[in-house]
Amino acid sequence: MKPNAVFSLTLLSIIFCGCQNSDSSKASTTDTTISRVSKPATTAVDNRPKDELYFLNRIKAESDNDVTSNAIKKDIHITAFNKYAADSLNKIYDWEMIVTEINDNQLEASSLAKALFDLDNNPIYNLQLVSPIKIDKTVDTIAIDNRVDFTYTVPKNPKGDTLRKQLTLIKTLSKGDTVIVSGALTHIDNGGKVNFASFYDQYLPWNVDLLLKSIRKKSAK
Repeated sequence: MKPNAVFSLTLLSIIFCGCQNSDSSKASTTDTTISRVSKPATTAVDNRPKDELYFLNRIKAESDNDVTSNAIKKDIHITAFNKYAADSLNKIYDWEMIVTEINDNQLEASSLAKALFDLDNNPIYNLQLVSPIKIDKTVDTIAIDNRVDFTYTVPKNPKGDTLRKQLTLIKTLSKGDTVIVSGALTHIDNGGKVNFASFYDQYLPWNVDLLLKSIRKKSAK
C-alpha cells in the first residue's frame, strides 16, 4: 500500500474515532441534562391535622359534578354530610387557616350570626379565613378551586372575657397571617337548622361558619 494511502486511512480512522468520542460526550451531557430535568419536583409537606385535611378533601369530593348534577346522589350526599358534620365537626382542634379579610359587612356575616343576631342594632366584625385543600408553596395565591372559606362573626362590643380576648387578638391580624384555631364548624339554613344543602347548588367555594373556642397567631419560622 502506498504511503499516501496509509496516511489517508490513518487520518480517517482518527477523525472517525474523534467523532464517536464527541458524539458519546454529547450524548452523556444530554443524558445528564434529561436526567436533571425529569427529576420529580419535591412535594410540599402538609403538616396540618389529619382531620382538617380529611374535611377539606371531603368538601372537594362533595363538590364534584357527578354529585351536584344528580338530584338523587345529591340528596344522599347531603344527608351523609350533615351527619358527618353533626358527628365530627362539633370540636376541631388546632386547625390552620389563613386570614383573607376582616370586615364589618352584615351581608358577609356567618349564617349563624344572621340567624341569631339583630345585626341592624348590633354591629359586628367578620374574620374571614381560608384553608387550601392542597398546599403549593411554588405559588403565592390560593386557587379558587382549591380552597374552603370560613367566617367567624363577633360583636364589635362583645360581652364576656372570652369574646373580648378573641377580639383583641383579631384586631392584631392582617391579610396573609396564619392562625391556629379550635372550636366547631357549622352552617345554618333559613329555618335555623344545621344544613349544608345550599353548598351543593353553587359553584363557589364553600363558606363555613367557624365557632371559635380559641385562636392564636402562628409564629413565623
